[in-house]
Amino acid sequence: MRRFPLLAPLAVAIVVVLSSCAPTTIVGSLESTTTTTSTLPPAPTGDVKELLAELATLTDGLGQLIVDGDRAAATSRLAQARAIWEVLEPQIRAAGVDLVEEVQTVSSKITTAVERKRPADADKAQRFTALVIDSATTLIP
Repeated sequence: MRRFPLLAPLAVAIVVVLSSCAPTTIVGSLESTTTTTSTLPPAPTGDVKELLAELATLTDGLGQLIVDGDRAAATSRLAQARAIWEVLEPQIRAAGVDLVEEVQTVSSKITTAVERKRPADADKAQRFTALVIDSATTLIP
C-alpha cells in the first residue's frame, strides 16, 4: 500500500520544470549595431530680437503642417519653440521689457496648435509673433 500516491507524478513535474530552466547560451557577438539619434533640437542662441525672429520662422507654415497631418515636422517645431522660450524668457526679463506674457502666449498657441491639432492657433501664433517683434523693436535698443 502506497502512502503518497501523488508523489511520483509531482516529482516528474518538478524535474520537467527545472530542466526547462537551463541557462541561456549566447552565440555570436554582443556588440550592438543600432545607432541612436538625438531628437533634441540644438540649443538656440542669439539676442531677444534674433530669437523672436527664429520663433516667427517656426510659426510660418505650421498651420499647414498640421492640416497636412505632418505630425513629425509639427512636433519638431514645437520642440524648437520650447527650446527658444527657455532661452528667451530670462533674456526678456533681464532686458527689463514687458514682453514675457506676450511671448508666453505665442509659445502656448504653438503648443495648443500642435498638441490639439488646431491650425488656427498656429496662424494666431504667427500673427501675434509679428506684433511681438514690432514691440520688441521699439522697446529694446
